[in-house]
Amino acid sequence: MPPTPSRRRAQVLSAALAAVALLALRLASAWSLRVDSDEPQHLHVVWAWTQGLLPYVDLFDNHTPLFQWLMSPLLALLGERADIVPWMRTATIPFWLLGLTLTWWLGRRLWDARTGWAALALTALFPLTYLSSVQFRTDDLWWVLWVGAVAAGAVGAPRRAWLAAAGLLAGLAFAVSMKTTPLLLTQLLALALLAACWRLQGRAIAWRAWLPALPGWILGLVLPLGAFALFFAAHGALGRAWYFWVGYNIVPGLGDWSGNQAHRLLFPATLLLLALVSWRHLRTSTDAARTLRRLAVFDGAALYLAALFSYWPLLTLQDLLPAVPLLLLGLCGTRLARTRRAGWGFRLALALELLAILAARPPWRHHQLSRQERELALVLKLTRPDDSVMDAKGAAIFRMRPVFWVFEDIAEYRIAHGLLHPRVRAGLVRDGTALVIDHRMPDAAQPFIARNYLPVTGNVRVLGQRIDITRASVPVALGIAVPQRYVLLDAQGRPAAARVDGRPFDAPQALPRGCRTLTVQSAGQYLLLWAPALARGLRVAPLLAQPAALTLAPAGTRMALQQCRWLGALGSPA
Repeated sequence: MPPTPSRRRAQVLSAALAAVALLALRLASAWSLRVDSDEPQHLHVVWAWTQGLLPYVDLFDNHTPLFQWLMSPLLALLGERADIVPWMRTATIPFWLLGLTLTWWLGRRLWDARTGWAALALTALFPLTYLSSVQFRTDDLWWVLWVGAVAAGAVGAPRRAWLAAAGLLAGLAFAVSMKTTPLLLTQLLALALLAACWRLQGRAIAWRAWLPALPGWILGLVLPLGAFALFFAAHGALGRAWYFWVGYNIVPGLGDWSGNQAHRLLFPATLLLLALVSWRHLRTSTDAARTLRRLAVFDGAALYLAALFSYWPLLTLQDLLPAVPLLLLGLCGTRLARTRRAGWGFRLALALELLAILAARPPWRHHQLSRQERELALVLKLTRPDDSVMDAKGAAIFRMRPVFWVFEDIAEYRIAHGLLHPRVRAGLVRDGTALVIDHRMPDAAQPFIARNYLPVTGNVRVLGQRIDITRASVPVALGIAVPQRYVLLDAQGRPAAARVDGRPFDAPQALPRGCRTLTVQSAGQYLLLWAPALARGLRVAPLLAQPAALTLAPAGTRMALQQCRWLGALGSPA
């Protein structure tokens, strides 16, 4: 029976309160969730667009560029700030709301309003994808565009305007991520499967309605990525762009491509099961055309997930984002989910989803986000825009890196198998890099970093050495691996009375790479430090409290040469 006016008002009020609570939770998560290493990597590319730099040429990126390019004006407006990650996360909330709206709209058009609302609510709090959707990553826009493409095609096909819109949205998804490839292939396979079932049951396919609409769909599909291809071709970088869009990400033996595991049977099993279920639903349906559209939505998402779990080399939670709302729509639209008793199951599911989110990442705990902000604040304090900072994937965000390659999963595999040589030491020496965020660095670079960079806070290291000199007025060998401006401080943090290569060294001085001769007037422990850090407010007390790492040997001895080589001050820096 239809609800009474008072019951309808209560429903509207409850829905409004739930929406406010959901938005508040989303905001709280954006400002508390720990920072994933992918987020600074994406932000670094966004920043590069604001500086007039060219991705794939001036810096690394293995994603298609639409998302980063779209977000660059906002980053330019916000400027350099340590809390840039939660701000940019907040800016992606409209994408999330649009994706939920499309889910509701598709459910309402193909099923009914109740199905749309149920799928929206379950999608919004689905634990495996909620936390990924909070993070700042290309997938925030990618899944929304794909859901929009499926919605436009399922609701409006074979009308030309609707199919053109579906093709354009799918093309925009390609311009955000090449992971759209398995989405498109599995969706086309699902359509072929349904067309076969439809035809074998004696129903005709309206080719005259479909064929004239296909050129518009194809044009929309190729237009966005084609426009970027023309842009990079005009800058002489199309070959590099194409390599990082496609070639770099395909590595034989990577992840699940390394063997013949039994889980590869999941995809053909799912295909067979969907064929049987689709055949039965089409045969027993009283509205076969609408059932066909519903099955197209569900089957495409199910085949995509089966393909991921069977064949995708590096499966991540964000890969599930475009499939979850489409699968939940199909499940919420079943007869079992539309019974009166299903309402209690729906409430229980929502409660369990919320509890899982709160248990996994409580929004009132934000110490890991605060740590990332402290590290970035220190980097911005100690460096200037023309200083380089070494990090694994762009954690410094607003500073260029001395090495082109980033050290994500694919690069780590390539390095381990001799397919990539990032030459971190050579980059640090060449650029005179004075700050390192020491996280996920290649194993080959770790000893060099540990010897020449001092820990400051968290993962941040500053160029310098803690040295011990046992005899006054006796020349000792000082190995300088990274050419920069240095200052020598005594145990009290004051400039030391010293000479380097016979010249006074009681003030900041540029020291070239090599084995230098140092003479001090008093024996003891000293701190050799990157001079600009001291001028920009670095607290040296914690550095002075660290034990000396090296007792300098007398100049001209074999031990002195060994120490200089050990530091990397002699020989090739590669």
